[in-house]
Amino acid sequence: MMHSKNTAIILVTYNGWQLTENCLKDLSPLTECKGSENFVIAVVDNGSSDGTEENIRKEFPQVHIYPQASNLGFGVANNAAIKGLMEDGIKFDTICLLNNDTRFEANAIIQLRKDFDFAMSHSEIGVTNCVMVPTILNADGSQQNNYFAGLGPDGIGYTQFILNAFRSQAAAARVLEGIPARTNVERFEQVHWASAVCWMLSAELWNRVGGFDHNIFMYYEDADLALRLRSAGARFYLSKRCAITHLGGGSAKSSFSRALQHDLSQQYVFKKHFGIRGLMLSKFFRILRSSFRAVATLPHLGSAEKRQYFKHHLALLKEALL
Repeated sequence: MMHSKNTAIILVTYNGWQLTENCLKDLSPLTECKGSENFVIAVVDNGSSDGTEENIRKEFPQVHIYPQASNLGFGVANNAAIKGLMEDGIKFDTICLLNNDTRFEANAIIQLRKDFDFAMSHSEIGVTNCVMVPTILNADGSQQNNYFAGLGPDGIGYTQFILNAFRSQAAAARVLEGIPARTNVERFEQVHWASAVCWMLSAELWNRVGGFDHNIFMYYEDADLALRLRSAGARFYLSKRCAITHLGGGSAKSSFSRALQHDLSQQYVFKKHFGIRGLMLSKFFRILRSSFRAVATLPHLGSAEKRQYFKHHLALLKEALL
């Protein structure tokens, strides 16, 4: 007798109904799957004001919707969706975390589940647990390297991390991305971890590590969870056989508040995982980065844009010194 495989697909929304609608349309064929592979879709809406909740209930009645009164952030909202499904008695053995700003053929998610099952059941992969990640594409079809595989077996190391303070954002990203490692299975590559655009992992592993950290509102929540997943013995694999498009992969200028939130989340995660050494490393990096970028901007202060950039990094430097 063939046992049913149940995958819970989790989306987090905060306004942006058009993106969510398109993603749910791409997912709709999966709810019609019967037999050995079944899929359930859950959406946590973080207090959207654009009618997202009402539209989902009207257009996608098969979707489980868990509306929140306010914006919980990405990680906490994912936790809420998974908890909601369990409290509603929905059975699933696998979880697929999926950004709502993605487009794909429904078969890509089916293939991701098949690749996950293969990795979990074949000894040649060499691990007892994994997080399977699809190939991520930009809207123009080019590859979007949302993974981190830089240099050594445990990451880029302290020296390269500090040197990234003096690199441009693009150059620093290339160092962090690195080159994925080959595996014994040609269609899989291994990385240290990948951004949570789309992760597939077992519900058992999720429950064992406790999901996302409730103390992180935005940024580094996936890095923190990835570190805990790796500590639990899981490894991250990229599947060459399935691909999805991530529309939100472009670099966007961020406000001071968002940049500061990014820095504070980094500091929290570094301290959590590496103690006082991690805290000092994060602060040192932030001081070097903002000092270097402010000084490099000095010859260009005739431009209003450069003056704003200069003030931006002076403010970030002040926060790093606190």
